[in-house]
Formats: sequence, C-alpha cells, structure tokens
Amino acid sequence: MSVVSFREYERIPVVGKLSSPVERALAVAEIDQLDALAARLKIPVIEHLSRSRVRPAQYVGAVQLGGRTVEFLPKIEQTEAEVDLPAVRHNLLQMLLVAYDLEGATPGKAALEQSSDGWLDILMRLFSRALADQLRRGLIRRYREEADDLPTVRGRLQIEEQVRRNLVHRERSACAYDEFDEDHALNQLFRVAIRRMLRVASNNTTQQALRELLPAFEGVSDVVPTADWLDRVTLDRVSERFGLCLGMARLFLRGATTGLYAGDQNSFALLFDMNDLFERFVARTLRRRLRGSGFEVSIQDSCHHLVRDLKSKQQLFRLRPDIVVRKDGASLCVVDTKWKRLSPEERKLGISQGDLYQMLAYAEGYASSAVLLIYPWDPAGGDHLSVRKRLVFEGGKQSTVTIGEVSLQDLSGVDDRLLGLLEGAGVMLADEVCA
Repeated sequence: MSVVSFREYERIPVVGKLSSPVERALAVAEIDQLDALAARLKIPVIEHLSRSRVRPAQYVGAVQLGGRTVEFLPKIEQTEAEVDLPAVRHNLLQMLLVAYDLEGATPGKAALEQSSDGWLDILMRLFSRALADQLRRGLIRRYREEADDLPTVRGRLQIEEQVRRNLVHRERSACAYDEFDEDHALNQLFRVAIRRMLRVASNNTTQQALRELLPAFEGVSDVVPTADWLDRVTLDRVSERFGLCLGMARLFLRGATTGLYAGDQNSFALLFDMNDLFERFVARTLRRRLRGSGFEVSIQDSCHHLVRDLKSKQQLFRLRPDIVVRKDGASLCVVDTKWKRLSPEERKLGISQGDLYQMLAYAEGYASSAVLLIYPWDPAGGDHLSVRKRLVFEGGKQSTVTIGEVSLQDLSGVDDRLLGLLEGAGVMLADEVCA
C-alpha cells in the first residue's frame, strides 16, 4: 500500500483520477471519502478552498483511502527550504508517545531518518516489538467463569438450570466452573489490534512483525471493540508489564477521535486534533520536568468556577485551564496552549481578544498574578525569542499575561524551553530545577 504525505495548511490539488498511487494530489473520489468521514465523525478533516484545491484542517494522522494511505502531518517548521519528512514524522510520533504517556516506546531518531515509511507503520512496529518482548516472558492467563452442560459435574451444579434444561437428560449436568486460559479481555484487545493493523500496514517488514505475533493468540476469541469496552480493559499486578503495549493498542484502536469499530470495518482513520495534542504534549513534558521538585503541575484543572449565583450560592461556569503550576498550595502560574501561529508583524501579534478574556478569568479565578499563553514557534516570525511579549491587565489586580513560543524542531530541548517560559512569566524556579 502506498503512503502519500500532506502537511497542515498545504494546498492540495484535486484531480479527477490519479496518475499514480504516489501522486501528491487527491482524487475526487478520495475527497468524497474524506467528506463522508468528516460527516460521520463530526470533525473537520479537509477544507475546500476551491473546486481544484483543498487543504488539511487541524487534524493530523492517517486515513486509508482505497489502495493508499494518506497521512496528514503537522506544520512543524524546518530551517531548510526542503521539508524533512522523516524529521516531521519523528516529531509527530514523539509528541503522540509523550502526550499519551507511552514514552517507553520512543524510537531512535536515526532509525526513523533511514525510513521512508509513514509514521503509522513505525508506530505499529514499535507496538510489535514491545509486545514480542513481553510475549517472550509468557502470555497472561486468567480465570473466567463458564457455564455449560457437561457429562460429569465440574465446579458448581446449577440446580435451577439443571431442572429447566436437563430434566429428561440425566446424562448432562448444568455446571458453572472457572476456566484458566488466555481468552480474556486484555488478550482479545491485542488480537483485534494485530489483525486490524495487518489490514493497514503498508510495509512488508511491518506486516511480517505483526504476523509473527498472531500464533500466540490462536486461543483468543475475536471481538468487536467499542469505546466502553476499550476503557474497561484493565491491568493487574501480574499483567502490568503489558502497560506500554496496551497503551499503544488503545492509541491505534481509538485515537483521539475515532475507532475502527465505527462505520465500514474495511476503512481506517486515526486522527488527532493538533490543539489537543499540543496541549497534552506541553503539559506532560512540563509535569515530567518538574517531578520531584516541589512544584505541582495540574493538567485540566477544574477547582474553580467563574461565577456564583447570589441567591442559591451555586457555582457556575467551571474554569478548566490546560495547566496550573502550584507550590505549597498556591497557584503560581496558569498556562494555556494555542496551536496557531503568532503574527509578529502585527501590533497585537494576532492574539485573539477572546483568548485574553479567558486568561483574565483564569488569573482572577486562581488568584494568580501570572498567566502564560504558549504558541508553537514559526520561523517566519524571526528568531526564536521564547517570550514574545508581556502584557498587564488594566485595573483589578493587574495580573501579567506572558505570550511565549516554543520551538518543536528539536523536542529534546522543549522541557528546558518551557522552564524558561515559566521564569519569563515570573515563576521563581529553584536552581536545581533548571540545572
């Protein structure tokens, strides 16, 4: 299966029929499929600019369209004039693994640079490698309750069922008993993930790695996963070593927006909202960096409300900032992320007035004198300054809002850049935190 890549904001030609599977265009039939997918999922997948041009919306990921896979990549800028696709894929995959707490599967950048595969194939190979490592230590078996008519009593005799079903069949006994085997929800999830990965893998190496896993799950039942079922699959003390594998399988089967259990079972779409992905990546990177430092990083905090009803005293309109940095119970800084580019040539940098109103509400609700808005850095705006501008809200407590950017070209330095933004916003960090 061929893989073709497009990036955010890229203007994509629309043609009646593709001249080859790798043509960097979308056929009219593919546009129809993408529009149908968007309608089913109720998300924007592509924007129609004209009859002959479309562009990806804010969702990134991969969609299977007939005989090829189309991957939408984020616009993580490179300094070179020519886009370095392996580097972009590496950064997207790295952001996903950090955002969904799957850092144990982080691939080496050198290995990715030698591969022309799409990021989805690389994710599937990471899953295959992690699962194969655990299977060498043995497949998890669990007790499950079964009920059946048996020639001899096994487990517990079900008196009511025996009378109802076997009154004239004395040679059968209605029994309930425990079966100790591998056919349980965790292994069923792995089996369905492997089988569906095989349908979308575009690389022979990926397909071979997945096929080698299937024999271990021969005794496991096929299931049709649902969102609720995926959430109910849990780990215990014995199976916790499969945590990384479970996380990647869930990421594949559900993603941030969709699952393979919706709609046509022969189609595939794994899409992530870049607004959500950027927020999760920044929040978890900052939490990891400040772990054990005495600073607490709260993600999607919901401790405060915007207003209170004077008569009923009921609190209304819950505040939910992306990140709150606290120490000794005090809110030092409220952080919000925005996946959009600033416009340095404009006096207001292109910042939305609504975003500033939101940050003012956070400053008041959390009694914080510092709030921080973080945007992705765009080389078109000049040098990476980290702190682009500092503003002060007029009146009231005169809280300060800091406008900052973070470069995503080299993700290994994002944690230090985030600490620099916190310090730029007025948070006093201990020397050992910044070391």
